Amino acid sequence: MSNILDKIFADKKKELPDTQSKTPLSEIKQRIKDQQPALDVFKSLEKGKTSRIIAEIKPKTPFKGELRKGFDAKAIARDYVEHGAATLSILTESNYFGSNIEVLPEIRKVATIPLLRKDFIFDEYQVFESRAYGADLFLLIATWLDQSLMTDLLCQGKELGMPALIETHNEWDMEKAFAANAELIGINNRDLTNGKTDLGITRRLAPMALQEKGKVLVCESGIHGREEIEEFEGLGVHAFLIGESLMTAEDIPGKLKELLGHGGE
Repeated sequence: MSNILDKIFADKKKELPDTQSKTPLSEIKQRIKDQQPALDVFKSLEKGKTSRIIAEIKPKTPFKGELRKGFDAKAIARDYVEHGAATLSILTESNYFGSNIEVLPEIRKVATIPLLRKDFIFDEYQVFESRAYGADLFLLIATWLDQSLMTDLLCQGKELGMPALIETHNEWDMEKAFAANAELIGINNRDLTNGKTDLGITRRLAPMALQEKGKVLVCESGIHGREEIEEFEGLGVHAFLIGESLMTAEDIPGKLKELLGHGGE
């Protein structure tokens, strides 16, 4: 494989038939009927008096390894909700990020805010699966997906009342997001092919993303402090998806409050 992103997707493709065999689509669709309607992430991420943070839960990454000793997804989710997160991002990939989709319904028990299923999605089964396990929105990676497939999956999610966060990393990705009529656009400062992070990506792409009205823009990866959030809010960014700086913090509630600008409270 040419890079880690290709390898992750290749392994996901190998896994999918077994997943479908264990839990057929008919069973997944039945489970969707038992779910409450998806929570409104657009309302959750509306600009207000405080910054909007999508706080991420992940045990490890292929770039940094294990992120937190004594990892407890449910306890972390509770801390995030109680201390001001607007939305939660839940990694559900097992081989490289050490998680699984079963964590979604567990976190839903303690979270009353929208849940983003963050995984490597390329098939409509995974979109149905996301809603069946309680996700309110799901991730699509524009760098890897071709235009037509990404648009189809985005539309599939809308039919289920569940938007997609279209993740971009360059101008070509952004053009694909526009062509798919994405309303929720992420700019990932991390290059998923090699793990390198550069905040200059958001500085370069934010003006392009905001050329079209009505888009909700999310800055992803590499945010470590309040100063960076204030800079990017000044560029028009609506929300911030933050994972590692929270997951590695000694005091998660304290770090979240600092990022929100409540450090002195």
